[in-house]
Amino acid sequence: MKRTALFLIAFFVAFIFVSAEASAAYNYDPFGDAIASAEALIARKVVDSSNLLDREGESAGYVFGALADVFAHEDRVFIVDSENDAVVVLDDEYRFIAAFGRDEGAGKLKNPRGIYVTEDYIYVADYGNNRVAVFTHDYEFSWEATTPDDPSFKQDPADERGYDFKPLKLAVNDAGRIYVVADQIFEGIIDLNPDGSFSRYVGASTVTLSVWEAFWLLFTTETQRRAQGYRLATSFVNVNVDEKGHLYTLSGLSEGSRVIKKLNNKGYDILWRNGYVPPVGDVASIDGRVKVPTGPSQLVDIDVNESGTYCVLDKTRGRIFVYDFEGYLLYIGGQLGNIGGAANNQRSLFLSPEALCFHKDGILVVDSLNKNLVVMGYTEFASLVNAASDRYFKGEYDEAMELWEEVLVHNTNYYLAYAGIGKALLRVGDYRGAMVNCKLGHDRYNYSKAYKYYRYEKMTVIFPYIAATALGLAVFLFVRSLRTSVRREQEEENNE
Repeated sequence: MKRTALFLIAFFVAFIFVSAEASAAYNYDPFGDAIASAEALIARKVVDSSNLLDREGESAGYVFGALADVFAHEDRVFIVDSENDAVVVLDDEYRFIAAFGRDEGAGKLKNPRGIYVTEDYIYVADYGNNRVAVFTHDYEFSWEATTPDDPSFKQDPADERGYDFKPLKLAVNDAGRIYVVADQIFEGIIDLNPDGSFSRYVGASTVTLSVWEAFWLLFTTETQRRAQGYRLATSFVNVNVDEKGHLYTLSGLSEGSRVIKKLNNKGYDILWRNGYVPPVGDVASIDGRVKVPTGPSQLVDIDVNESGTYCVLDKTRGRIFVYDFEGYLLYIGGQLGNIGGAANNQRSLFLSPEALCFHKDGILVVDSLNKNLVVMGYTEFASLVNAASDRYFKGEYDEAMELWEEVLVHNTNYYLAYAGIGKALLRVGDYRGAMVNCKLGHDRYNYSKAYKYYRYEKMTVIFPYIAATALGLAVFLFVRSLRTSVRREQEEENNE
């Protein structure tokens, strides 16, 4: 009877675990296994055509179509409505201000796909018009960047070579350089001068072959290789830029662990990947018990803030992955499903999420099928993690350590908090404490550094005593040896 009761209890607990597995918040441990985590992102507000108000509190009268991109700049939010050929502008309370790009004339948009906003201009990837359309902050058309002067593109409609210039996404740095991801372009990201003229390609991905493909190429003729067609490099999916001008890019799945890159001015990937798992979205296989789409994450958008923290959007399962500047996965939020008015139900957030961006105390996501804007707010747990990561990035190690300790109150199996405490202690010179916490956080690199300094510190304290002892022992042995020699000489003299 007792054994039966224990079996039933174990079965009940296992049933609860399996049932909750699909919806519970999770992260990855140092061994790459999914583990339970505190909830990080909660849908605070959903803005769609039914509740879109103007600044007077009246219905805005605008009906959202398929939404393709979102960008937050100062006190405004810009949403690309590709179905209605417009850019919708909201204030920081998500109230309707304007919709531009629909009026006849030079500024009329056609199937826009991406947007980027600077202090001077609003840049729109005007896919259907084969251009980058540039507007002022009064929503007036200013100028355009058309087909780049490069053999990859058709220079006129009758040209049989090259592709049409079809910009998908874009980013602009502080100097006004425009970086464009275009359809069917495999040479890299298009770098345009501030006046819109073509400069170069940046960060072209290398063509990779499997071992099997490389082996068979050894036995094929030139004619056979041509018949097999060209092997094209992976094209970019999206691009963003940080305050220092580094490009954050997304590539196709064939890039493996390098689907996310951080490119410097020379086009070299300098992204740190020090985390427990590579920054690729989901890393563990999805088993049959979880009722979500299977397969690797399809990352479609990326944004980065002033602390070097970046978030990416997975369209496969509707999840948001947030990483710090060193490549550690901070937390995961979101899930596919019909919103159905249940804004706080994390199992029913998105149908087809397209883009995201940081905004105020949360992350904004636009959905092309739900035709809405979802405002994801940080929980107390996520806010503490963000603050701790920000303090560490700024070199405020004492404050970071205190915040990591608060994080552990919310989630005791959050390994990154232990590693964060260890790194903070290492920076302030508490090497013993750093070793203990880095071990708990499975941070081998910083544990080794802490052990090195700890050993040096101990040797610095102990060495004078060791040296004095060794010197004393040497003097003692020398004096004893000298006395022994003198004694022997005296005995030999006496014997004579």
